[in-house]
Amino acid sequence: MKLEDVTLEIRPRSDWEAVDAGLAMARRDFWRSWTAWWMAVWPVLLFIYPLRDQPGWWVVIFFWWKLTGCRMVVFQLSRKLFGVNPRWSALWRESMRAWTRRFWYRMLLARFSPWKLMAMVVEDLEGLRGSKYRTRMAMVTRRGEGMCMFLTLASASAVVWLGACLLVFGILFLPRGMEEPWTEVLEMQDFFVQAKYHWLMVGALVLAASWVDVFITAAGFGLYVNSRTWVEGWDVELAFKRMANRIRGMIGIFLFGGFLVLMSPAHALDQSANEFIRDLKSSNEFEVNNEKRKDPKEEIDQIKKHEDFKVHKEKYKEPKVSSFSGPAPMGGLVEVFTAMGYVLLAILLFVLLGGIVWLIMRARALRDSSSVNVVSEKARVVMGLDVTAESLPDDLMSVARRFWSAGENLQAMSLLYRGALSWWIDRAGVDIVESDTEGDCLQRVENSARSEAGYFQNLTELWMKTAYNMDAPVDAVWDELCRKWPYGERRGA
Repeated sequence: MKLEDVTLEIRPRSDWEAVDAGLAMARRDFWRSWTAWWMAVWPVLLFIYPLRDQPGWWVVIFFWWKLTGCRMVVFQLSRKLFGVNPRWSALWRESMRAWTRRFWYRMLLARFSPWKLMAMVVEDLEGLRGSKYRTRMAMVTRRGEGMCMFLTLASASAVVWLGACLLVFGILFLPRGMEEPWTEVLEMQDFFVQAKYHWLMVGALVLAASWVDVFITAAGFGLYVNSRTWVEGWDVELAFKRMANRIRGMIGIFLFGGFLVLMSPAHALDQSANEFIRDLKSSNEFEVNNEKRKDPKEEIDQIKKHEDFKVHKEKYKEPKVSSFSGPAPMGGLVEVFTAMGYVLLAILLFVLLGGIVWLIMRARALRDSSSVNVVSEKARVVMGLDVTAESLPDDLMSVARRFWSAGENLQAMSLLYRGALSWWIDRAGVDIVESDTEGDCLQRVENSARSEAGYFQNLTELWMKTAYNMDAPVDAVWDELCRKWPYGERRGA
């Protein structure tokens, strides 16, 4: 897919603008997205008959499985974003994969993740797993993390309220004479007990969920596209590509212009003469026509007599609207709204509890990752210096003294500094990484609170003066440095 084929204006947006862009994509392609949602959810319909007496369990299965439908919405919108409308056969094959893709993690462990709207996009479109997936999610959720959590909570609330609206307004718009039986049904004490009435609410909730999921998933996809635009500069890349295409198309124009410039001047002179003759003839014709024209007042009167300038008046009588005096089917609706309120409260509490558990798990993971060693393996090269024990001589001090006696002060100081770093990494277990500078290494050593840290500070200062200022210490300071060497005699250990 090429970025220049994108069908959405690519520019950095705020979170609310990104959500609005996602909703616009859903409105543009609603019916295909809605159908794709049902292509993944239809297996749940097979459980209606076995669970006909237990609609509550069927609702649990449906709301657990409907995440696969959201994956199909992401597939449809992502292809349409780049100008490709997938065929129905491609949608059907993708629905099979949506049932099993990363099933144990997404459908069980992370089913109630508040970031699932953006996590699904990273999983399905980029196919990342493990550490790469976590790194990508940390980058993508830098923008829109709070909005993504808000959309997850709002989707659950919207499904309940939209389902209640479908149920209530469906009864309110029944023809006259049919509302009384339904009003009696709502007033019955068995409405919330008998399963046959439960399926009425279940149908309203399922239809509401199918609509809400399309728009909420599209909003999450809009947040994902906006995050990548901010991080990767999609708008800048797209502007350069379009500029290159325009320049490529103007090459022919430049060549044609050069050809015109090189044309014979005589041809241009003949053309100018012909234009002068045509202008002269047109001026003569204008004078002749001007003499033949009528008086302006007569022309105005003639124009005003035309049919288009006549004033037409029409009168209309507004019919009287008879007021509807039939009984309003409001009986029993209080109980319905009360039940819906309890359901909404239960969903809010469940989502809140899930969010708290997720935050606790995430905070624990971050704390554990900060308490253990950041580096999975010991650094081998620091600032371009090989600090492995194998790269150091067996008798480090003797070799360093020979370098100093031969006048190679930089090599002597480098050997001592490398030996010290090797000791701190291998023996003291200090987490020195390859990207650390001298100051970073010194800070990590001081944080270890070992007695040898004072010597390393002095060694670091002398090494930096020698390496960067070409200011080697005097012989007395060198001898003192060798005499107080605290890191052993063999290989810096």
